[in-house]
Amino acid sequence: MNLVIVESPTKAKTISRFLGKDFKVESSNGHVRDLPKSELGIDIEKDFEPRYVVPKKAQKNVTNLRKISKKADKIILATDEDREGEAISWHLAQTLGLGNNKSQKTSSKQTPNSKLQIPKIERIAFHEITQKAIEEALKNPRDIDMNLVESQQARRILDRLVGYKLSPFLWKKLMRGLSAGRVQSVALRLIVEREEEIKKFKPLDYWTISALFNKEKNPKETWTGMLVKINGKQTEKPGLADESHVKKIVDELGNSAWRVESIEKKEKETRPRPPFTTSTLQQAAWSKMHFSAKKTMRVAQQLYEGIEIKKEGGALGLITYMRTDSLNVSESALNQAHDYLKKNLGEKYALPQPKRFKTKSKGAQEAHEAVRPTHPHIEPESIKNELSSDQYRLYRLIWSRFMATQMPNAIFDSTTINIEADFEKKNIYLFQSRGSILKFDGFLKIYEMKIEEAILPPIETSDRIEAREIQPEKHQTLPPPRYNDASLVKALEKHGIGRPSTYAQIISTIEARNYVERGEGKQFKPTEIGEKVNGLLVEHFPEIVDINFTAEMEDNLDKVASGEIEKLPLIKKFYEPFEKNLEEKYKTVEKENMVVETDEICEECGKKMVIRYGRFGKFLACSGFPECKNTKNLKSESLNIKCPLCKEGDVVERRTKRKRIFYGCSQWPKCQFATWQKPTGELCPKCQSPTVELKSGIKCSNKECEFKKPSA
Repeated sequence: MNLVIVESPTKAKTISRFLGKDFKVESSNGHVRDLPKSELGIDIEKDFEPRYVVPKKAQKNVTNLRKISKKADKIILATDEDREGEAISWHLAQTLGLGNNKSQKTSSKQTPNSKLQIPKIERIAFHEITQKAIEEALKNPRDIDMNLVESQQARRILDRLVGYKLSPFLWKKLMRGLSAGRVQSVALRLIVEREEEIKKFKPLDYWTISALFNKEKNPKETWTGMLVKINGKQTEKPGLADESHVKKIVDELGNSAWRVESIEKKEKETRPRPPFTTSTLQQAAWSKMHFSAKKTMRVAQQLYEGIEIKKEGGALGLITYMRTDSLNVSESALNQAHDYLKKNLGEKYALPQPKRFKTKSKGAQEAHEAVRPTHPHIEPESIKNELSSDQYRLYRLIWSRFMATQMPNAIFDSTTINIEADFEKKNIYLFQSRGSILKFDGFLKIYEMKIEEAILPPIETSDRIEAREIQPEKHQTLPPPRYNDASLVKALEKHGIGRPSTYAQIISTIEARNYVERGEGKQFKPTEIGEKVNGLLVEHFPEIVDINFTAEMEDNLDKVASGEIEKLPLIKKFYEPFEKNLEEKYKTVEKENMVVETDEICEECGKKMVIRYGRFGKFLACSGFPECKNTKNLKSESLNIKCPLCKEGDVVERRTKRKRIFYGCSQWPKCQFATWQKPTGELCPKCQSPTVELKSGIKCSNKECEFKKPSA
């Protein structure tokens, strides 16, 4: 009997479909060993040797795997082909006592029982769960790649050293319950620094000038142009800054003669984007469907491991492995895509030769593939009823993006009209109108992109035109936007922070620690405690939160994975100065006072209430603690708006248990006014109900009232 071990039950079920009766497929249910939770688990004096234990939740499964493995003639470790998957295979070999593989050296105190009859073991890997990929992998087994294992161990050890050593420092100097992470702290710094930029930002006024044109003989056919040049020089960016200058221009334009200076017509092409990597998949899933990075990876994992598809006769892996930074695509997948396009869309939608993409990401593993459908012929619509809504939407996104890469460019007919206003030969103002019409949809037939077509009227340089209306418009510069899932992943990748397998976990961790919260549009905003933790780390442990230092560490971990350097010197180089600095900071850093007195009196004992910090932010607690344990929620700061329902309390910002923001009365529960939209403090002129703010203006909170007022 051949025993195949994979990570998850779903993956085991899918793989079982492709193997014969001589194979038994079991799941490890993730990691079978890890560092202990209750202690450091690393012997610093003995070259940072890790001590691994079998977690309680894994013990029953490990016992079962040991029992089955004793009956096996051959054991095939088929975990994912990345550092984490390689480490799981190595831990399985160690835990099950499989020691005949020359590359499986033990670095923990647990050693295999040498008296056991050890079956032959093989390591296989594949990028997609298909019959062809499984059969090919079984024909080409290899040893466990100890360089990948060492790299994963180095990361795990470094992260444990930082978390286990630095967290108690935060408890002592700020408050209990805090924790620090080597990579997560850098992500937090990015979010905090962006928030500081927003707070410091001072908006500037600027103006743009547009004109509404028409032919003299055809006043009904109009189009718009924007002022782009004055006396041959481009206008200021983002616009004209001097209001008096704007008024002067508008006055002059009112008395100007107009002429068509030139008309440019040319064909423009838009290329399809490359197939997905982990980061671009997370960015696109956020932009198109507002999937968080965590949700994207969870759904992608389901698609990769297998979905029950009746028409295909059972469980089927629908996409390739979703943790990758490579743009490489197999030749068979390229050929399948070409055949599908030619058969279903016609010759003009299929490229004559496959299009290949070169990976730009530093350190990307070209042996891996981009994220693509495993069976290009399986259209999303054909299996929609077999998938959940989220699975269908993500599969459709991955399928259409990949198929689009093998399709021709979209072609547009682009027209630019340059119109000149000549005010008595003193100032020459050039207005520009742009229009484009889709001529050939190409890849847009499959992959949805926001394309705005603008149709300009037929016009010649000899036509006489006039400006019906000159419109100056005032704008304000905007602060940089807060990070969302897409932009944060993009920033992490740009700076070399984290790797495809860690982006989602980084974001989830800083959210779980309540260092950041999601504001309007689900953008990340640092909490008070997040800002305090970041401030302390930036001031006293600059290397831990230094972007370049962390990126360099990632590069070095890649070098361990490729066998260029060893892990021990890397860990020592980091830990020795870190430990020395930590010892010094324990002595020199003063504890920050995290308790603030208030005038509110405890209704249970009569002492004053104080503001304390907890895991979920600030709260009120009795100063008589621990004798008096009275606590209550801290009222949010008033919005300086009287409650429109009771006219007594103030409207305050509140949060649900899931930390979603809503607005309610400070007199709650006496007054139960509540709304998701922010009240304006004004009543509806039609029905006298409270009005609330929208991005586009204000509206009545009464659902039966149709009053709306757009923004000015």
